Amino acid sequence: MRLHSRDDRRRAGPRLRVAVLGTGYWAWWCHGSVLSARPDIDFVGFWGRDAHKAANAAARVGRGRGFTDLDEVLDAVDAVSIALTPDVQAPLAARAARAGKHVLLDKPLALDVAAADEVVAAVARSGVTSLNFLTYLFQAEVTAWLDDMRDLAAAHGRWEGASVSCAGSIDTPGSPYSDSAWRRARGGLWDWGPHALSLLFALLPPVERVSGVRGLRDTAHVTMEHAGGPVSSMTLTVTAPEGTQESTVAVWGPGGRHTLSLPTGTLREACHRAVDRFVEAIARGSRSHPLDAAHARRIVAVLDAAERHLARPAEQRMTVPAP
Repeated sequence: MRLHSRDDRRRAGPRLRVAVLGTGYWAWWCHGSVLSARPDIDFVGFWGRDAHKAANAAARVGRGRGFTDLDEVLDAVDAVSIALTPDVQAPLAARAARAGKHVLLDKPLALDVAAADEVVAAVARSGVTSLNFLTYLFQAEVTAWLDDMRDLAAAHGRWEGASVSCAGSIDTPGSPYSDSAWRRARGGLWDWGPHALSLLFALLPPVERVSGVRGLRDTAHVTMEHAGGPVSSMTLTVTAPEGTQESTVAVWGPGGRHTLSLPTGTLREACHRAVDRFVEAIARGSRSHPLDAAHARRIVAVLDAAERHLARPAEQRMTVPAP
C-alpha cells in the first residue's frame, strides 16, 4: 500500500470540525497552520492549560480560538490533532477517543507501553479513526524510496539488514526545541526513535529482540533482531556536535545496498498528506489504517524494550579482558 497520493485536498460533504490539543511551536507552526488552511476542515482552535498560550496560538494561524476546558473543545469537534508531550498526549488521546472523537496522533504515542495500550483500547472500543503522523512516511521522497525498496525485495528476495542514523541537535541556536524538557530527559531514543522505527518497520519483518548501549551525550545505539533473521540498527541523538547533524537510512540484501539521505524540509506538506489520509479514512468509515494507534503502540514497545536494556546493571554487561 502506498502511503502517498497526488495532492488533491478538495472534499465533498460537510467539513470536519477539528481542534489542536497543544499550544507550543509544533502545535501552531505545523498542525494548526496546516489544518486552518484546508478547505475541507472547519478549524475550531487550540486547547491548552494556559489561556494566553491557547489564544496566542489561534492568533498566530488566524483561525479559531483558545480553549482551556477540554470537555468544551471535545463537544465542539469531530476530531482532534494532538501536538503535546508524549506523557500528556496518551491520556488525552484516550479521553478523546472515549468521547467518540477521531484522533490524529503525534510521535511517540506514549513513554510507556501501558499508556499506549490505554489509547489502543479506547480507540478500539469507540470505533474511531486513529492515525499516527510520522513525518518520513508522508514525505514524497521517502515514500517513493520505500516503494522502490519493496519492489526490489519482491524481485530479488527480502532485505537482510538495515540501519538508520538520526543525528540532530536541540542545542542549535534558535532551535524551537531547546526548552523541551522531555527531549532533554529522554534523548534521541524517544525523539528520533519513532522516525527510525517507522522506516525499519516498512522495510523489515517485526522486531523480536532488542539490545543497546549508551554513547556520549544522549546518544543511543540500538540493535534489533527481526522475525526470520534480519538485523537492524539505529544510532540516535538530539545533541549531535556542530557539523555532524545528518540523518540517513540504508538497506541491504540480494537486491543490493541502497542508502537515502533523509529530508529535513517539507514538514508542513507531510502534515497535509497525513491529514489527507486521516480525512479519507474518516469519510470511508474506516476504523483502521496502517499507521493507526496500534502501529504507534508497537513503536513504543520497541523503544521501551531498548530503554530497559540500556538501563541494565553494569555487572550484566560483557567486559573485554585486559591484555
